[in-house]
Parts: sequence; structure tokens; C-alpha cells
Amino acid sequence: MIFALLGANPSAALTAEDNTQNTQARQADLVADACEGITFEDMFEYSYAKFEVDIDPSYETAFVKAEAYINGTLSDTVRTDLDDLIGETGAPGGGNGYLSSQERDAIEEIAKDCIVVTNPRFGFRTGLPHRGGDGVDWKNASWVKDDNNPMQLEYWNLFPSNHPENRTCPPGSAMNPTADCYEIPTTVADPNGQRDCDTSGMTGPDECRIIVWLNGTMTWSADLTTADSFTIAMNTTNMTNAELVMTFPSKNSNDGDPLRLAMFEECDGRNVLEGVANQGDTPPVGGCQNDGTITNEATSNSDGSLTVFVHTVYDLAQWPNGQDMFGDFTNQPPPPNDPPQWTDDAPAESSHISVPSAMNTEFMSVVDQGQWLTDEAGFSAIDLQCSSSTWPISEDANGSWWVTTQESGEGTVTCTPFDEDDNGTVRAGETRTFHLLVPFTMATNTQITSPHLFTLTPSSSSPTMEVTVTLFQENAIASGTGTLTGSASDISIDTGSLSPGDIHVRVLATASGMTDFVHTYDIILTKDSLPPTITVSSAEWDGSQWQVSGTFSDPDGEEVTFTIDIDGQNGGQITTSGNMWSSESINFEIWGEGVFTVTVNACDASNECTTITETVDTAFLFNDQTITPPAITPTETTESAGLPAPGIAFTVLSIIGALMYTRRRE
Repeated sequence: MIFALLGANPSAALTAEDNTQNTQARQADLVADACEGITFEDMFEYSYAKFEVDIDPSYETAFVKAEAYINGTLSDTVRTDLDDLIGETGAPGGGNGYLSSQERDAIEEIAKDCIVVTNPRFGFRTGLPHRGGDGVDWKNASWVKDDNNPMQLEYWNLFPSNHPENRTCPPGSAMNPTADCYEIPTTVADPNGQRDCDTSGMTGPDECRIIVWLNGTMTWSADLTTADSFTIAMNTTNMTNAELVMTFPSKNSNDGDPLRLAMFEECDGRNVLEGVANQGDTPPVGGCQNDGTITNEATSNSDGSLTVFVHTVYDLAQWPNGQDMFGDFTNQPPPPNDPPQWTDDAPAESSHISVPSAMNTEFMSVVDQGQWLTDEAGFSAIDLQCSSSTWPISEDANGSWWVTTQESGEGTVTCTPFDEDDNGTVRAGETRTFHLLVPFTMATNTQITSPHLFTLTPSSSSPTMEVTVTLFQENAIASGTGTLTGSASDISIDTGSLSPGDIHVRVLATASGMTDFVHTYDIILTKDSLPPTITVSSAEWDGSQWQVSGTFSDPDGEEVTFTIDIDGQNGGQITTSGNMWSSESINFEIWGEGVFTVTVNACDASNECTTITETVDTAFLFNDQTITPPAITPTETTESAGLPAPGIAFTVLSIIGALMYTRRRE
């Protein structure tokens, strides 16, 4: 099967073990390149699927059974994708819009090689529950396929034998030309788009239903064997309608407490576009936003095992807004049901919470609350209420708190976390009062200078701060630092690395007793471009050939391009190397006798230009007496916008001039 897939001669291949190994290796490489990182849903877009995940008693692997039902137009999609997968290997008939009986036989092996390098979607982490963050990669699960853990893949009705468009494979389409081969279109062949969906039995010409079965083994890098607590995460994006049944063997604590599902959570909104660095803020445990399309139920079994039933629905129109689920498992007893507590990371009583000047801004986000507050029932059990008699504050729909700040100074806010006890009675945690502080005001010129100054004036109650001002644009940044004590202070920034154009401003300020101030200001600074500088190093004759060269630089570091003209006509090309420029050798015999002005024009990427001119007298070329070539006297450097190329008219005139000169010399 493998040899036929790759177009080799089966009998010849069987006589050479090396050829067999090379063919198998080539197939594996091709399939791995095509399939690495995709998911089961990328291969089989289903109408409904059921996944059974049985964790091994060692807690090192799991046996996975998948059953997917593919109906209607989705059956076309699956047949097309599998035909294209065969095409990835370069096999005859692959990717031609028809699925053949020979391709069907090969697909099981190819698809297994594909699935084993796909992303199982699961992630496993031990320790205290969390929802990820910087440096955390949940994708630490993988498939296993070896002699001890074979992978099984089967289909029903992938190739309907009674398909009304069934035909013999045409020449060049069969993978094995000496064997029987039939093929069907991967999409509807009827010009009216009608399918033959005979669902009355298993032998009708049914184009509309496919069933896929997969059995395989999954493993992961986390050590769940000795862990008392662990989290299982799953990316359920594109799982349009699926059931997941996970069974965990008995895993009691040293004190005999059984494994339990401490928290289950659906988290929506992560940006799942490939290559996106910032996928969104990491929510606190219990603080995920979701639409409730994932449901779960945990059941403790008589043998000490635990079974978790999950049903997930995803609307494909929501992509690339992702959908994830997290299950926190532990064999430790539930903690006491106490009121919410402030964590060690929370600002202390009477601390400063820094806020920017004169705007409506968030002073305590949901992410902040997840880091600053804790409750044994999870973050979702906490209701934080805040009030202020100084500045207007409000709570948004997500639970974040906002304030409208003044130009300078500070306001006060009082916050109390609430939850409910086991009887449903509301109770309060510790109340804390914070100072909402505008740490400083900032003044600067919107036109960039070098160096550029920012004047920062601290508020009267501001602590001593370490401040970093950063200027940034698409391809460059520049920053300066300073200490702000009690009076206005300047921070200077070298702007030489910045390019002309718009520049943005971000400020970071840190101090003891104050939350970090990080703010990107709603101002745009502008840096003007300066024209390049050019000089002439030499202008020399070699017979009738004349060449000029020199040096150049651009104060903004931009790319510089050159043009050269002679009395306004195109004078050829200028080449550059490092900071040197040089014209082509110009044959002035074809220009005739006279005094010519050669203009070199240098323009940077901002279209700021500088020109320099040379005067060339060609009289000596047309005098029979021996005349010493005149010295070249450079004229003043001026700025201009450059001249257009002369086009075809000048080219014609040059040819005529050359002919006239040739006849004169004769």
C-alpha cells in the first residue's frame, strides 16, 4: 500500500530493504509536514463527536476512543480534505477532486501517520490551579503510536460503493495501475447540487453520511502520578458539537480523601489566530468570561474512580475567538468556607493605586482582583464593592472598577469583598481604603528634538519614583530614566535611533507603597526628516570618459537613492557601497561640444533631497590641438526635490547626436 501510494514498483521495492525504509521515511516526512500542529477537527469537520478518555492507573497515559458522525455537506469537506492529504504525498490521483477505492485503502495508514503528529488539544499541569500566563504552554500532550500502542482508524461510507457517480479510474489516476480502481467525486457531481441521501439502510447510494472511529493512546509531560492536585485544560475551539467522557482511576490522598473535581470552568475570548503573540489577558481562577456553551457533570463511582461528563458546543462564526475549558482536580479536602481574603500581592491599607491624569481609566481590573483576592469557592464567588466620595467611580459589566481622574492630586476609594456562606448568607471580608493617585503630570514638545526632553511634575503626595519614558515606533525604540523626588524634573532621551514620522509615548513609574504606573499616552510626537548630506571626492577624465564620485550620509539613518542628469537629461546610474557613491563613466563625445551642468540628486526615504552640481567643459575633446583638461570647480550644494527621467525622447536625440559625431570624425 505504501509503495503504491508513492508511485514505486511494489515488486522491486520488496526486493530492497533500503528502498522500503527510504519510501516509508519519505511518506512519514511528507505526512508530518502536512499534519503537524493541526487537530482532529481540522481533519474531520463533524456534525457530532464523542470522545472517551480513560486515564491509565499509572496516570502517565490515557486511552482515547473517538467516534465522529459527518453529515450533509460536511461529508464533501472530509472527502476533499482526505483527497488533498493524499495529494500532499505526490501520489497519482491525489488532490484531483476524486476519491478512489485505492486512496480509501491508503488513507487509513496515511491518516494514522497524520493523527499521531496532530495536536490532541489537551494540556496537563500539576500544583495550584491557574489559567496560564506568560511562559505557560498548555500544549504538553501528544499521541503515541508504536508496537505496544497501535493506533486504529476506521471509516464507514467514506467511499460509498453505490455512489451514483462511481466510475473506473482514468489513466494516470490509479496508484496501482494493475489493480482494480474506482473513484467518486469528492463533492456533488449533480449540476443542481442534489445529493442522493438514501438513509433507509446501509446499502443505499448514500453520499451524505460518514462515520469515523479512532482508538489511540495519549501521553503528557506533567507528572500526575505523585500529584495531589492537577489541572486539565482543553482547547474546545471548533468542537462544534461534542461529548467528552473522562474517567480517572482511584487516586486517594494519604488521608484517604478521594479525587474530586474542585472547579470546572469555561473560558472564552482567547485570540486563536496562528502567530498572534498577545492572545488576551489571562483570567484568574474562577474569573473566566463565557457564554455557557460547555456543561459538565462529575460522578464518583463505587470503585473509587471519578467520571466527568462534558458537552461542548462552538459556533464556527465566532472564530478566531477561542473557547477553552479547565478542570481543577484534587484529592485534598475542601478548605474552610471563610469570607474572601486579600492576598499578599494586594495593595496594603492606605496604599496608592496609580492612575493616569484627567481621564476615565480602569483602576482595578478583573485580572487585578484575581491576583489580590481569594476565596475557597473560586474567584466567581467574590463580589467586590467599592465606593468613593472624591472622584466618580463605576463598575463595568465584567466586574472591573473605573474612575474619572482629575488633572493631578488624588482621590480615595473604599473596597469590600463579599461572598455567601453555606446557608446562602452574604458576608463581608476585610474593607480596605486606597488612594487613587495621579503620580505626576507630564509636559513635552510634540516636535521631536535631539535630545528630547520630558518635564515631569509630581503630585504633592507622590512618593519618590523611578521613572522610565519610552518612545516607540514600528521599528525602533528609545528611552530615558530618572528619579522623581518632590519637584519637577526633566528626563532626556537620545532620539537618534528613531526614524522620521509618528512616535508614541509610554511611561513606567515604580515606587514603594504604590502600584506600578504603566501608561501609553494618547499623544503622538513627530520627528521631521533631515535631508542627506553628499560630497564630491573626485571628478576625473579618462579620454572622453568622465566619472564623478563622493560620500554621503543621512542624519536619520534612512536609505538614500541617487539620480544624475546632464542639463536636465538622464545621465545614467549611480551605484553606492557603504557611504560611497559613484556615477557610471559618461562618454561626453556623444553629447557634443559645450559646457554642461551635471546634477547629482540624493533623496532619503522621507523624500527629503539634496543636490550637488558639477560644470563640465568638453571643448578640449573637439580641438585638434592638445589641450590640458580644465579643472572641475564644484558649485554650492542645494536642496531640491529631484528631476524626472527624460524618457524615450532623449534616447532618440542621443542616438542622433552619436551618428552626427561619428560622421564628423570621419
